[in-house]
Amino acid sequence: MTANISERLRAELGPAFSGRTSGPGDENYDRDRKVWNATVDKYPALIAECKSQADVSAAVRASRELDVALSVRGGGHQVAGLSVCDGLVVDLAGMRTGAVDPARRVARVGGGSLLSDVDKLTQQRGLMTPAGVISHTGLGGLALGGGVGWTCRNFGLTCDNIVAADLVTADGDLLRVSEHQEPEVLWALRGGGGNFGVVTTFELTLHEVADVLFGQAVFALGDAAEAMNQYRDVMADAPDELTAVLVLRAAPPLPAVPPHLIGHPVVMVNVAWSGAVEQGETPVRRLIENSPSVASRIARQPYLKLQAMQDGFHPHGMYNYMKSRYLTGLDDRAIDALLAAASTAPGPHSQIEVLRLGGAVGRVPTNATAFSGRDAHFIANVGATWTDSSDRNDHIDWARRVYASLDHVGSDAGCINFLGEEPERARSVYSGTTYERLQKVKARLDPYEVFRGNIAIRLTEPTQNPISGIDR
Repeated sequence: MTANISERLRAELGPAFSGRTSGPGDENYDRDRKVWNATVDKYPALIAECKSQADVSAAVRASRELDVALSVRGGGHQVAGLSVCDGLVVDLAGMRTGAVDPARRVARVGGGSLLSDVDKLTQQRGLMTPAGVISHTGLGGLALGGGVGWTCRNFGLTCDNIVAADLVTADGDLLRVSEHQEPEVLWALRGGGGNFGVVTTFELTLHEVADVLFGQAVFALGDAAEAMNQYRDVMADAPDELTAVLVLRAAPPLPAVPPHLIGHPVVMVNVAWSGAVEQGETPVRRLIENSPSVASRIARQPYLKLQAMQDGFHPHGMYNYMKSRYLTGLDDRAIDALLAAASTAPGPHSQIEVLRLGGAVGRVPTNATAFSGRDAHFIANVGATWTDSSDRNDHIDWARRVYASLDHVGSDAGCINFLGEEPERARSVYSGTTYERLQKVKARLDPYEVFRGNIAIRLTEPTQNPISGIDR
């Protein structure tokens, strides 16, 4: 049956489709269907690697015509693997080119771009747009869901910096979106996820950053409570240029880590200053030198190096499970729970991250974008990562226990980019009025819920698809 659907999809795409297709039985199919997270093992009927906007339109129309489930893949980095489905995968890997307009401070980049593509392009002119912290992440999913990274407190989320987009809708038509054309759709794209179509091109605001000041301190668990309190207090009124994250994990074999601590649980404070470098040393030192650490360092480094720093800790092909939520605070009880969790982590690759929000993220009015959570103080990400498939249950159980231990300061909401196998959580992420507003945009652009394979905005009433006659 799958082979039959594959051939029907290929026929529906037609000879004008300029990209490459991959289906069951094809030489590279097993390679093509893989995504970042090894726990995801899906068998699409067809993967359509698009090279152009016309290819994307053809793929969307083919899925509609044959009533086949559709998903959209950029970098394939979403932890639950929602970019692949059992039907047709619209793969944007062939759409990674871009250009910079330095006069307007805007980059125009393909929807399949990775963060590394965007960073390398814009850094040629000493410019950047805020993005995530792993360079092989896809821009599209990150930007549409929010986009938290090393410079978000200074320049806002990635979604805040979307100024225009080219969108292929559920009908396969092109919609130009900007603040002057379809502003309500632009509002939805800024944090509403991939619910409204396929973004084939993003236009992003750029900011002048070439070098940053990076700081890091490593604390043994016995001294970590003091360091975490220091982090909480300093970040409460930190300047916007300062972004810092707590990481609780087994100490990795970094040059600055004493050999006797490698493999043992520690707390790390990683700090980035994205303002004028010469002004950053004092605020960075406040975070990493006012508590007794076993190692600390401060170094000026290129922005590109900062953006790729985490890549080695999050490679393709490992098993991953994540629980994520916003925190209203980081009190002593939460700190104790996090330290206990670090001491019981089931493997050397699992970790907990706590990131202080605020700054430019918090100053955007709540109703100015679809992104929800601007008033949250922290994001907590519990990432279970393992290499042996038999270790799955121990790691997932640990992540769930850590998540539950933060209930007293934890929100049911969270950033959709960090949600795992929880597509139903869209209702808890978006406030009632935001969700209703997103539904209205969804009903106009995608009344048949073609784009439903992600953290989905669902319509109030099932809508009949006139092509298939099936109620969704």
